[in-house]
Amino acid sequence: MNDRPEPPPAERIIREVLAASAAEGGLGDVRAHAVPAPQRAWQLLLTEARLLHPGVWAASFAVMAACAGFSVFRGMFPQTLLGLAAPLVAGIGVAGLYGPERDRAFEVVAATPTSPRVLLLARATLVLGYDLALALLASGLLAVSGISLLGLTELVALWLGPMALLAGLSLLLSVCWNPGGAIGVALAAWSLSALAVTDIPVPPAYRLVWTSGPWTLALAALLGAAAIVLAGRGEPIRRSGATHPS
Repeated sequence: MNDRPEPPPAERIIREVLAASAAEGGLGDVRAHAVPAPQRAWQLLLTEARLLHPGVWAASFAVMAACAGFSVFRGMFPQTLLGLAAPLVAGIGVAGLYGPERDRAFEVVAATPTSPRVLLLARATLVLGYDLALALLASGLLAVSGISLLGLTELVALWLGPMALLAGLSLLLSVCWNPGGAIGVALAAWSLSALAVTDIPVPPAYRLVWTSGPWTLALAALLGAAAIVLAGRGEPIRRSGATHPS
C-alpha cells in the first residue's frame, strides 16, 4: 500500500509560486528594473565569449603568432604571410559560429528567447574583433621592427579587404549550408588568393576582388548582413543533426 501523499495539482503549484513571488517583490514592474541596452549587449558578449569553443581563440592566436614570429626572426615575406594569414583565420573562425555541428550549446541557445540573429551577430563581433586585433598587432609589430618595407597603413590594406570578404562569405555559407562546406569554400577561395601573389596566372577580376577597396568592404558587409538576416529562418539545407526537417 502506498502511503505517499498525492502531489498537489499543477495549477495550485503555479498559483502559490506566483503569489509567493509577488509577496517578495519578484513580480514588480519589470520596466523599473529593465537593464540598459548597452549593459545587455555587454552581458550578451560576455556570455557568448564563454560559449565559444576555446579552439577558436587558440587557433587564431597560434596562426597569427607563427606568421609574425616567422617574419620577424626569419625576415622572409612578412607582408605576404600577413596578407594570407589574416583572411584565413577570420574565414575559418566564423564558419563554426552557427549550427549544431560545432556549437556545444546549440540546443540550449535555440531554446532561449534571444533572437538567433542577435546571437550570431554577437558571436561574429567577438571572433572578427579578436582576429582584427591580432592582425593589427602583427601589422604593428612588423612595421615597428622594420622587417617590412611597408608602413602600418599599407600592411593593413593588404589583409583588411580579403579578411572581411572571406569572413562574410564563410559566415553566409555556414548559415545557408553547413560549417564544413563553408570551411571548404573558404579554403578554396583562400588558395586562389594565395596563387594571386605568385606567378601562376589568376583572372584579373579575381585579383581585383581580393584587394582592400570600397567594393570589397561593401560586398563583405552585404554577405555578412545576409547571413544575419537569414539566421534562424528555418533549418539550413542538408544540415546534419537538424532538430526539424527543412
